[in-house]
Amino acid sequence: MGGRLAFLRRYRQPYRAALRRGGWWRAAPATWSFLALTMLVSLLWLLPGGHGAAAVCCAYRATDLVRWPAALRVVGSAVLVRRPIEAAWSLVASWLVLAPLEAAIGTPGFVLLGAFGNLVPTITLGLIFLAAHPGARAPLDVGTSAVVVACAAALAVWSRSLGITVLLLFGVAVDIMVSPDLATAEHLLALATGAALALGLRRHAGKWAVRLEPVSRKARSGEPESPAD
Repeated sequence: MGGRLAFLRRYRQPYRAALRRGGWWRAAPATWSFLALTMLVSLLWLLPGGHGAAAVCCAYRATDLVRWPAALRVVGSAVLVRRPIEAAWSLVASWLVLAPLEAAIGTPGFVLLGAFGNLVPTITLGLIFLAAHPGARAPLDVGTSAVVVACAAALAVWSRSLGITVLLLFGVAVDIMVSPDLATAEHLLALATGAALALGLRRHAGKWAVRLEPVSRKARSGEPESPAD
């Protein structure tokens, strides 16, 4: 069983190596900055004195796309979560998905993936809503989920791990069955965006990151490796 689940340890190798070299912040600076900003904006949303500021920067609705500069809220929409369970999920996702991906592909590639993973599906579904419901008031479209789904897809592509891919597809299937709505369509588009960008980044892996290397037998057992290994 341990051998079958080895992929759950293997995909985190670059992150563990980065931790040993420079500590948790330097291992994934964009990930922890994203999480800290999410927690700050989400806390402001809950406070009477800060709710207005959080709304101005991040409370995105599809109808904002027709008004400038309100359309810029689509950028901040990824760092606003409105429920404690979403904040907890964002924290876990940062540790399990975002930080390992950033360590594997490098911070520039990670920022590119996160930005496009949020903007492409959010704007696309927003335009579809405007076309299908002219004049209607769009619901809030905020949260870290598009970024996380895009990065999870990129991690599956980058690591070429069948286990991670199966877990990702299982999660998407559950999402479709539980809530087949525009949010689910947004997640599917985020998945496609993350996978496509990761395929492109792999072609320039030498510039962006360190490839995931197979784990040696000694590394799996915890034994020190000789220079020949």
